[in-house]
Amino acid sequence: MKETALPLDSKTVARLADDLGFDIKHASIREMNKLVDSLERAFDMKFIRMEFGIPGLETHPVGIEAEIQALRRRKVSHRYAPFDGVPILKKEAAEFVRLFMNVEVPPSSCVPTVGAMQGCFAAIALAGRLHEERKTILFLDPGFPVNALQVRFLGFERASIDLFDHRGDALLEAIEERVRRGDVSAVMWSSPNNPTWVCLTEEELAGIGRICDQHELIAIEDLAYFGMDQRRDYYEPGVPPFQPTVLSATRRGICLISASKIFSYAGQRIALAVISPELVQAKAPALEEYYGTDRVGHAFIHGILYPMTACVPESPQYGLQALLRAANSGDRSVFSAASVYAERAKAVKSAFLKSGFRLVYDKDLDEPLSDGFYFTISYPGFDEGSDLVERLLLYGISAITLDSTGSCRREGLRACVSMIDESRFDALEQRLAAFHRDHPCRRSTS
Repeated sequence: MKETALPLDSKTVARLADDLGFDIKHASIREMNKLVDSLERAFDMKFIRMEFGIPGLETHPVGIEAEIQALRRRKVSHRYAPFDGVPILKKEAAEFVRLFMNVEVPPSSCVPTVGAMQGCFAAIALAGRLHEERKTILFLDPGFPVNALQVRFLGFERASIDLFDHRGDALLEAIEERVRRGDVSAVMWSSPNNPTWVCLTEEELAGIGRICDQHELIAIEDLAYFGMDQRRDYYEPGVPPFQPTVLSATRRGICLISASKIFSYAGQRIALAVISPELVQAKAPALEEYYGTDRVGHAFIHGILYPMTACVPESPQYGLQALLRAANSGDRSVFSAASVYAERAKAVKSAFLKSGFRLVYDKDLDEPLSDGFYFTISYPGFDEGSDLVERLLLYGISAITLDSTGSCRREGLRACVSMIDESRFDALEQRLAAFHRDHPCRRSTS
């Protein structure tokens, strides 16, 4: 593609957005993705794409080969898979949880879902109907924007506590204070966090688990970025440090483990919902009206997942089983994605900081942030992330606003490094330098 003069023509950018039917300043992830596709065609250029949190690496061949063999030898293509998952996958998943999370669960607690997004939806749908009088999901924000859409789609209410202002004891006190109102049914978060990349500590998770048990809430933990905190080496099976999880501290947890990021297996749309054994067996009379059963585990599988998709396709279940088995046996190569993303993040963050940008969520308690899939940025003089994201588009760089993730920090953007390999580093630095040249840093009024 040709070199395109920067900044791009703002009228053309605005017209293309208008043709697609949305306002750039309030674009969702998918809308921004579609707009950037149009801009690349219109200007015959390649953007630095940071708006879309999708894996940018190849899947390990052990998963692909297992899926091929499931189709060829097991001949799974003509039959429906078990609704609660293929037994050997469930068994390997329970072993993975034991070896890498230091938590003992039976295979029956491990249920495959069509990606972690479906698992989150099912967990929210369960929690919001567990008690007749409790319809609020409490988010530890910022977070994945689609989870908020899921809450709205289900007709529930959303509450928020921002991690920017609440960590450690302050976080637990804020959660306790909010749930005392009596309308909260679940607490939901991701760790490592999308988009800040902060990681909740074992002490924080223990406190959340205690609160959930005490108030009969469900702890919904999205571990889409399992083990990708690069300050620690999580990849030796059965050897500390283990992935911190609320499952160690509660009888009422649902933990989502995605194959998309850590195994770069996103295209096959498979994840695991790991449910506390006590929660699987628990009863909640309010569930009967919606799911035809008062048993929590049965409601999750047959009352929610079954009418949504019936089951996860069988061949990806064998692919994930092979990846888990390799990990359980000590094959560290299946975790290669984590280190690559960390290396990219370090280089990309450095480029932004060099050009006058700042990290919004810049600390993880008293520690520097780890390098990983996401980070957050702002630029002096831009008090609204919506203005900054619109302006960066003119320099061939895309992102999404922190406001869209539920953050209280309206000046910031979420940046994802998954689609920026080394071949794009020079282009990023040149575009950021052009932006910095045209926008000398000035004091923010926020």
